Amino acid sequence: MGIHAQIDDWLLGRGRSINPKRGGGSGISFKQGTGFKNLQAASLKKPEVMVKIPKRTGNSTGKTGIKNHLDYIGRNGQVAIEDKDGFIHQSKGQAREIAQRWHDAGYLSSSGKKREALNIVLSMPPGTPPESVRDAAREFAKTAFSDHEYVFALHTDEPHPHVHLMVSMQNELGQRMNPRKNDLYHWRVLFAEKMREQGVDCAATRRQHRGQTQKADNGIIRNIQKRGKVPEVQKQHIQEFMQALKDNKRPLHPFLKEQMQTRKIIQENYTGFAMALYREGFKTEARAISQLANQLGQANTQTKAQAQFDTVKGNLTRSKDIDIER
Repeated sequence: MGIHAQIDDWLLGRGRSINPKRGGGSGISFKQGTGFKNLQAASLKKPEVMVKIPKRTGNSTGKTGIKNHLDYIGRNGQVAIEDKDGFIHQSKGQAREIAQRWHDAGYLSSSGKKREALNIVLSMPPGTPPESVRDAAREFAKTAFSDHEYVFALHTDEPHPHVHLMVSMQNELGQRMNPRKNDLYHWRVLFAEKMREQGVDCAATRRQHRGQTQKADNGIIRNIQKRGKVPEVQKQHIQEFMQALKDNKRPLHPFLKEQMQTRKIIQENYTGFAMALYREGFKTEARAISQLANQLGQANTQTKAQAQFDTVKGNLTRSKDIDIER
């Protein structure tokens, strides 16, 4: 096995295809070298693609759930919805027509308690050409869900262009999807591959591959905040933070030991990959992986709570110093 294939298998975690019984579709075959391309993009700090499954809200089961979500992604006829066959639907009755077609084909029931479709959001940072995101999403769906029904719609009402992809849980053979966390990551890798085919340089790596300690802001929490409310989880964090300030005790990093162990293993892998690439004559590629190893070694280990605590304590100290000078 060549070094590029080794990097592919290492980055993807368990070979180069998704188990169709878990991830859905007919399985995914990635291009040779896609693992290295992701690591190289990460070393150059190229934007990370985002693929997420939004939390279910309202009635999301049966034919009614399908229609409700179609109304949402199509903005009640204001946004075009493209189906698996390339047909464009853009009318007030589009949701009803698509839902009825899926029902008639046996992909969903008129009523039921099961979730009949998986809703996936494919997103890129502001400034990415929306058409590239749409075209990449189309090719992504063709590859990942060839034996499922699906529709998708491009949204440009926010700074970051994103596509809402709705896929039938059941495929042509009656098998239901049951995606896991690792499947979601494989979808990110595939979407990044399709974005690069559109000429957009990007990466799909895990946070630990980049030495990133702090998680990105939760989109659900952001939406709640937009409505002027404070999420319960945030209330708890505020209470814990205020108590830490009162006790003058910096918050602990709950998983620091495990994180540092993981970081060391990843750094050793990077070093080994770089040496192997260099020996095989891939000197430019070796330098990129070495650069990523160095970045990993210099990465911050602070949690968000620790960073906030340090900022507030620093501001309080500076404020006291100013008062003393006066």
